[in-house]
Amino acid sequence: MRSSVMPSAEVAPAGAVPVGTVLAIRDLKTHFFTDAGVVKAVNGVTLQVREGETLAIVGESGSGKSVTGLTVMRLLARTSARVTGGSVTFRGREGEAVDLLALPEPDMQRLRGRDIAMIFQDPMSSLNPMFTVGEQIAEPIRIHKGHDRRTARKEALALLKEVGISDPERRIDAYPHQLSGGMRQRIMIAVALACEPRLLIADEPTTALDVTIQAQIIALLKRLQERHRMAMIFVTHDLKLVGEIADRVAVMYASQVVEEGPVEDVLARPRHPYTKALMDCIPRRDYGVAEGTGLKPIPGLLPNPLSPPDACRFHERCAFAEPRCAEIEPVLEAVDPSHDVRCLRWREIAL
Repeated sequence: MRSSVMPSAEVAPAGAVPVGTVLAIRDLKTHFFTDAGVVKAVNGVTLQVREGETLAIVGESGSGKSVTGLTVMRLLARTSARVTGGSVTFRGREGEAVDLLALPEPDMQRLRGRDIAMIFQDPMSSLNPMFTVGEQIAEPIRIHKGHDRRTARKEALALLKEVGISDPERRIDAYPHQLSGGMRQRIMIAVALACEPRLLIADEPTTALDVTIQAQIIALLKRLQERHRMAMIFVTHDLKLVGEIADRVAVMYASQVVEEGPVEDVLARPRHPYTKALMDCIPRRDYGVAEGTGLKPIPGLLPNPLSPPDACRFHERCAFAEPRCAEIEPVLEAVDPSHDVRCLRWREIAL
């Protein structure tokens, strides 16, 4: 089947990516062509992540977070998706920079799993039930490193130890259904790290886990990232997790980035009403004790993806909206050199 990810109309020069930047996404547009119409799932997203840095992408379901990651990985070929614009430039181990969207599929296959890896949301559906976890960890080692089965198994065993699997000599021959959810997630991490990738995309890696296992997975990812100097994109809907793992955060709403900047700055002083609303959804220590400390759910729903408004996409749910918000589509503006926001009233909100 022909890939649905076609070379972008405007390919950024590879050399334009700054040294130290592992991934640069520029004006990316990924649209789904359905019988009901065109869904602009990602519409003009620009992001970058540096070596050793974690960029968190946060937002409600349907905001475009996962589609952004899948577009980078070129894993939308068997869907109705088309990349209609932009570029995704990746800087490899030797310093060479290439636009992933313009690569022939065989070249992309050589990068995928070796230089760029992904942890998926549900390890039970992502791991193959017909093969042992040891075989699934060893597979990318054999494919990308050219090792024989014995050497690949030895490296798989070392990875099981590295990701904290108890009794790895026995677990290496277990099947996914024989392991707990937390263990399966660790196996997915081991598979992703098998070839020491330059970039790891973690798509909601802790969603189905309880808070104790969730904390262990976050700590594991941070430790492994520091050890391997990986760049990481951490996709989540939980803003609380962002403060624990990320250096920078991009908040997405209805296929667009509405705020992006250093985690400390964005969480301490959000400029976009949507970011503020997400913060209000996080339970506080004094929850329910004093007036105004209860949860404040965001009213309404995401706009219809088939016909989003030609204005601020959040205005119908926004407590700060005024008439012009329903008429003018805001653009990303620089709050400072490291912080951008898409809101007509961000200066007033920041006060």
